[in-house]
Amino acid sequence: MNNKVMRVIVCSLSVLFLECFGYVYQLSVMKKVINSQTNDTQIIIGIGDYHDKNHPANADQRSYIESMIKKCKNGKLIVEDLSSVNNDGRGMCCSYIINARGGILGKLADVVRADSGDVDNVEYRYCRVAALGPLLNNVQAEPSRIASTSMISLTSLAQEVSNEIERVKRYDDGVVLNALYKRTALEVAKAFKQLRLDETKYTTVADYCSNVSKKNYSKELEKICIFDSPIIDMKILHSIVSSPDKSVIVVAAGGSHIEKVNTLLAMLGYKKIVAPSGDFLKYHAVESALGSEGKKTDSLATPPALDMHILDQFIN
Repeated sequence: MNNKVMRVIVCSLSVLFLECFGYVYQLSVMKKVINSQTNDTQIIIGIGDYHDKNHPANADQRSYIESMIKKCKNGKLIVEDLSSVNNDGRGMCCSYIINARGGILGKLADVVRADSGDVDNVEYRYCRVAALGPLLNNVQAEPSRIASTSMISLTSLAQEVSNEIERVKRYDDGVVLNALYKRTALEVAKAFKQLRLDETKYTTVADYCSNVSKKNYSKELEKICIFDSPIIDMKILHSIVSSPDKSVIVVAAGGSHIEKVNTLLAMLGYKKIVAPSGDFLKYHAVESALGSEGKKTDSLATPPALDMHILDQFIN
């Protein structure tokens, strides 16, 4: 088997742990008057996905999302999509790409861009997914025996985090939000330092993971994957407030991100006119967020797929 084929296989495995596959289990709609003189309003549609790539609702829900975005005459899509190029032109780490076709969010950014839609793909964790995904799907595996984990340098993984921390610090959306951005960046930077991902004694991600304590090995790997989740929240928020000219903004991301952003939008004067069911928070567990193989338990029931046609009334 040649290296190119091997890399495709590794990347296909690596996408299973993060927000690539799934169906919609959480919907919300926020609304705010953007221009008091003209009474123009802005609608924020939040779409939260649950990670079950084999759910029968996947195809119909994906079709609805694509159709809905096309119908938005003055709309924008903000998405977490590891399988598409982000707004910086990144879509891989080293020579490893993330193949997430078939899921709700997989390739959504590329599809909408191809149709000349306005897209902000806030994803940036390409190195982490390619390097750590296979380990989370098989915690018994030796890191040095996984091609992507052995090939991707720890510097590459660390750099994609530090770049985003600095980016968030530079956002300029007014006194209140600027303070939030800087506070969030400092908190994530502190967590980043505690993980010691920038230590020069480790050359590759495999080298680093080989030195992770085996006592709580899977939890430690999960921590590396989600410690900077607030950065995604800030990127989504910034993208929204930077687009006052858009009448409809669709945010497609993990459910925990949708709920956090909704909380922040409420502070900015947005009103929730469609709310998720009261028990959706229990599906925001780490296992659900990562979607790792073998993580489902009887104590964490699968949430029901939602009828997305409830959104028809908001699409012009």
